This record gives sequence, C-alpha cells and structure tokens, in this order.
Amino acid sequence: MQQISKYEVIDIIPYGKNSAIIVEKKPFGGIGQFKASYSVINFDTGKKEALTKGAYLFSKFGSNYAKISEVISNYVQCSSAVLYDKRVLVIYPNGEAGIFSRDGELEWSGSFTYHDETVSCLALEGKYFWSVCSKENCIIRYSSQNMKVDLRIGAKDAKTFINPVHISVDNGDIYVCCDSNKIRKVDGISYTVSDFETLPEGVKRFQKIGDNGIIVLSSGTYIND
Repeated sequence: MQQISKYEVIDIIPYGKNSAIIVEKKPFGGIGQFKASYSVINFDTGKKEALTKGAYLFSKFGSNYAKISEVISNYVQCSSAVLYDKRVLVIYPNGEAGIFSRDGELEWSGSFTYHDETVSCLALEGKYFWSVCSKENCIIRYSSQNMKVDLRIGAKDAKTFINPVHISVDNGDIYVCCDSNKIRKVDGISYTVSDFETLPEGVKRFQKIGDNGIIVLSSGTYIND
C-alpha cells in the first residue's frame, strides 16, 4: 500500500475512473482545532493536487451546492448522494438527515433509525442506497423513492458484520468496514458476503474505485491495488 496522507481523511468522493477527491482533517491554530483540506489523488500517477472548496462541493451536492452548503452546518462530515430524480439526500453520523429538492431547497429533515438505533453512512446504488446500523450489526438498503427499508443483511446476534462503520459501492458490489479491522464484500448479484481484506490496524473507511481503493486506517490513509 502507498500512503497518501498521514492525516485522517474524512471524506472520499470518486472523481472519474482513475481519481478521487479526498478531504483531510489537518491541525490548525490551537490544540483541538482542525481545518479541511481538499485534494484530488490520481491513481495512475500517485500525485495529489489541491482542489478548491467549490469544486468539492459541486462534486458532492451537484449544481445547487451553494444553496445546500448554506443550510448544512458541517458539509464535510455528512454523507450525500444525488438521487435518481436529482434530489439530494444527506445523512450525518448521528442519523440526522435531510432531502433537498432539485432546486436546492430543504424539503424534508428527520433521522434514520433501525430498531431505534442510529443508521449512518450513505452509498448510492441506482434507485436505492445503503447505510449501516452499527449497534444492530447490519447493513440496510433503502428505496430512495419512499425512504423505506428494502433489504437488510446481517443481524444483531450474527457475525456477518460486527459493528459496521462505513459502506461504499463500486461496480455493483458493496464494501463494508467492520469488526474493527476488516473490509467485507457483498456480491451485488447474489448478496453473498466474503472477506475482502483484513488490516493490521483499525479501518475507518474504504472506497473502491475501479482497480484501486482508498483505505483510511488509524495510522493514515493509503492507496491499495
């Protein structure tokens, strides 16, 4: 693996077939203060180039990013997706969520829970999206047409996913960071679950993009292939 940052990466957005936008959490000012740093990493060259905040927000929220980012207090920490009907869904780590209209107006706010436990993270799959429920040891697929549960994999007393913390989708398959140091893969057709990678330390997030992937570990952020 090639290290691309010694800092924690708090957001990853695919940016074409061979690159990704990453947001690093860098110390700034006094103790306990941080700032967001935006970059594009090219998998072919391994180079990292600075990106403007506007370009990041456009990639995350679409053409109405200016309106949406005025409403959202912390646009870096949330997960987001431009849905099939051009609305924008936003989910925070604490389960709080919002839906913005095609004109960038907030049309719904609330929260996602499963068995009264927090549901977080957001990975788009066509007219569906996946999230994780850490305390219920499961991943959940919702229909973006009605925001209702369509499919659940895992269960509180099962060992399929132990404390899942992040989920992503690439080329139809689903990748889940769980069990502290594992990435598990869900086949997008059969929904069978297998180990994709086991790391020597805690894994916080993983995003596969084509033949490459970005892994955020306790020690920093890396590219694997």
